[in-house]
Amino acid sequence: MPLLPLLLFKEASPMRKLKFAVSTCLLLVSMAGCGTDVDAALFSEVDSLRLVPVDTIGVLMGDSTEMFGNIFDAAILPSGEIIVVDLLKKCASVFDSRGHFIRQIGRSGSGPGEFQHAPTYVLWLPGSELIAIREDVTGDWLTYSAAGEFADRRYLTESMIMDIVFLDDSTAAFYTTDVKWNTLEVSYSVQIVDTDTAEPIADILFHESPMEPSSDFIPGYMMLTGGNGNLYLSRANSQHWSVEVYSRDGELLNTLERTDVTQRVPVILPESEEETAVIPGIETFTVMTTGENGLSMRKTTNLPEDHPIISALAIDPEGRLWSRRGGFPGNIWDISDTEGNRIAVVDVALPDSVCQNLIVTSYGFIAIDNRSSDFHRVYIMELEDK
Repeated sequence: MPLLPLLLFKEASPMRKLKFAVSTCLLLVSMAGCGTDVDAALFSEVDSLRLVPVDTIGVLMGDSTEMFGNIFDAAILPSGEIIVVDLLKKCASVFDSRGHFIRQIGRSGSGPGEFQHAPTYVLWLPGSELIAIREDVTGDWLTYSAAGEFADRRYLTESMIMDIVFLDDSTAAFYTTDVKWNTLEVSYSVQIVDTDTAEPIADILFHESPMEPSSDFIPGYMMLTGGNGNLYLSRANSQHWSVEVYSRDGELLNTLERTDVTQRVPVILPESEEETAVIPGIETFTVMTTGENGLSMRKTTNLPEDHPIISALAIDPEGRLWSRRGGFPGNIWDISDTEGNRIAVVDVALPDSVCQNLIVTSYGFIAIDNRSSDFHRVYIMELEDK
C-alpha cells in the first residue's frame, strides 16, 4: 500500500502505511488514524483479545544487519520469516520468526536484481513462491525467490500506487492516484490487473475532482486487503460499517454490512489557512493555488476524516476479516467472520508512534515503527486473551 511520494503522503492505512512524494504542487498529506472512542460495553459482547509485542528487530547501534536506515515496508513470508525493506540501505533484509538476521535481498546498483532507486513495497505473491519488491521512481517490480534469488523485473503502472493487493501470482488490485496537469484534476481508481501483461481485468472504482479547496475527495478514498483470492474493499464515504467482496475477475460477490455502528459525521476544514484549526483525526491536505494578486498561496481542502468506521482491513492466519476502528490512536480492531459478524475485539498494545503501522497477514502479525526519533524497528506480535 506504493507508499506515496509527491502527490500524496498517506501515513496510515496498511494494512500497510504509505508514503509518497510526487508533486511539488501538492504538499504533505498527513493521515493520522481517526475516529471514535471505544465503548467498554462492546468488549463484553464478543471475545476480548490483546495483540502484544513479543520481540523487536532493530537496534540503535551494533550489528549492521540489525540497524535500519529508513523502514518503508515489511512482510511475513509463509515460512514465518520477516522481510524488511529499507529505503536508505536500498535492500531488503530477511529475519527468522524471532528476529535473527538470515540474509539480504538486493543491493544498490544497476545489475540484475539490484536497486537503482529506493525499494518500497514488499509483497508475497500467492501461488508463485515469489517475493515482489517495488522500486521507487522507475515503478518497476523486482521478484525474487524465497531464498533471495533474482527472478525478473517488470513494469505494471505509471500511476502513483496508494496500495496494492496481490490476489494470486498473476492478479493484483491496484489502488492508484493520478493528476491531469493540463486540467489540474486529481483522480483515484481501483483496478484489478493482470501482472504478467499489465492489462486491466476490471475497474472497481474511478473518482475525479478538481485540485482546489472546494473539491470533495471523500469518494476516492478507501481501504482494501486480499484473502483467499478475493479483494475486500471498504469505501471512506460509507455511512456505516460496510465491506465489499470481489472475485479476482472483478465480480461483486458479497457486501458485508453492520448498521450497529455510529454513522460518520463529516467535518469540513475551513478554506483559509489562517482559520484552519488542529482537528484531531482530520486529514490536512494543502494545495498551491494562485491568488488574485498573481502570487502563489496555500489552501487547505476538505479531505475526509480518516474513515471513522473502518480505517484499515486485513485477513488473519485463520482467514478472518480484521477491520481497524477509525480514531486516534487507532489501536482497536474488530474481527469478523466471512459474513461480517463481529466475533472478537482486539486491543493492540503498541506505543502511539506505531499504532498506525500494524501489519496483519495470513502468516502472522508485525508492526513497523518508522517514526521514532532514535531508530526504526519492527515489532513481532502475538495474540493473547485479554
